[in-house]
Amino acid sequence: MFRRPALLAAATLAAAALVLSACSGGAEPDPSTPAAEAEPSATVTVRLVLEPSNLNIRETSGAALDQVLVDNVYQGLIARTPEQEIVPSLASDYTVSEDGLTYSFTVREGVTFHNGEPLTPQDVVSSLTTARDNPAFVDSGRLAGITSITADGQNVVL
Repeated sequence: MFRRPALLAAATLAAAALVLSACSGGAEPDPSTPAAEAEPSATVTVRLVLEPSNLNIRETSGAALDQVLVDNVYQGLIARTPEQEIVPSLASDYTVSEDGLTYSFTVREGVTFHNGEPLTPQDVVSSLTTARDNPAFVDSGRLAGITSITADGQNVVL
């Protein structure tokens, strides 16, 4: 009996998270084009098979949650194409040392959080360090072997 309202609430929460938490990392904005105004009467419909307990993919795992949030709300420094090629995303460029132990990412300029604040290399360092140092986060073990995460100008080095 309460399933439909619960699904509606989860869908509304997911839609709100998509709108409020997204970073923009697209092409350089044209300064002569005025910013678009928000449409107060706009609606979004999100359909989920399962209800997530929260929208933080660091604390909750599950295919349904990842499908909705990854690349819609959360973006990485790199991404995969449909052909599974690794390409820059929030990073404009990246390199891997010859020994495969050092990864350097150049953080794309002009990327902003939903509130208009710019994404900085220090934000990336903080996010990766937090994920690495909190064993309660899903997949934190994947970062456990990283001994150093630093920012130098627009570069982040692991």
